[in-house]
Amino acid sequence: MKTFNKTQSGFTLIEMIVALGLFSVVITISVGALLSLIASNEQLQKEQSVMVNLSFALDSMTREIRTGTKYFCDSQNSLSGGPKKTFKPNEPLDSNVFNDCHEGNKTSQKFHGISFVESGQSITGAPDKRIVYYFDKDAKTIMRRVSGGTAQSIVSSGIAIEEAEFFVTGSRPLNDTGGGSLPKNDQATVTIYIKAREVSDSKVYDMQTTVTQRVLDI
Repeated sequence: MKTFNKTQSGFTLIEMIVALGLFSVVITISVGALLSLIASNEQLQKEQSVMVNLSFALDSMTREIRTGTKYFCDSQNSLSGGPKKTFKPNEPLDSNVFNDCHEGNKTSQKFHGISFVESGQSITGAPDKRIVYYFDKDAKTIMRRVSGGTAQSIVSSGIAIEEAEFFVTGSRPLNDTGGGSLPKNDQATVTIYIKAREVSDSKVYDMQTTVTQRVLDI
């Protein structure tokens, strides 16, 4: 009776080592690409969050500033500082003042902003009252308050405002009968510059807009 030997073939040790090496390379590259995509997506979400918040803040400000009058630019180191008490909570504001600031907050004080008389129907409903928008350097936010009221932040808590500047020219209206060295203008111009970041990120984003006064003819 004859017997037959069956030979079974398989991978050699060298082949297994080569295969495992190639597999490790592919996995390493794939995981690296996946982690890179995740990091890029997180960064894009942070950027979108900052830009959406800044766009909302700028849009809210420009809607009211555009139809305002008697713009008053102010900078102080305390909420109660300054003769006009622009930033002091619950303080009534003089509706007959105006002041240019061609250089923004040139002294880099803690509070810097602009107040104006809202002559239209603002998105939050404060016609014929003086409204203040200002940058709080310590709180890293932009505040809004109406004459006689307290200030509220118009920026999300997840956003840190690193810098904000308000530049005002032509604040003295044509119908002003008082004295002063400022020339009268039919249209004031307000430029707003903001530098901000997401609180968990160090990357800073800049945004700027210029608003030209529109006098209501109705």
